[in-house]
Amino acid sequence: MILAIKTYTNYGTVMESIRTVNARATSVQNEMDYAQNFQKKYLASDYGYLFLAHDNSMVFKWEEIILFKYSWDVVESWFNVDLTHIPYRPTEEEQRKNMDPKKAWKLYFSDVWSKIK
Repeated sequence: MILAIKTYTNYGTVMESIRTVNARATSVQNEMDYAQNFQKKYLASDYGYLFLAHDNSMVFKWEEIILFKYSWDVVESWFNVDLTHIPYRPTEEEQRKNMDPKKAWKLYFSDVWSKIK
């Protein structure tokens, strides 16, 4: 029984190792295909030096770096906006949904009773 369990465990380990090696081989093959079929054509073109320069973070004289920043003052002002001026008031139906059932029934019967009077 113990021998069968060890054999099954070893089999599972071997199968997992095979799957891992196959996944790595596929990943390497995909990278090589990308380099051969896509990247190599662009680097061999007339604009290849531009691609290499941009990979090395070089900026040419006709290019500009645009830096997008956000101001903490603007961000904090959005979080500190006073929302009390917005006239939102939940409807009676929304209020009843948020109440416990006994209070909702009492409110309902008081509304009905006030309409009857």
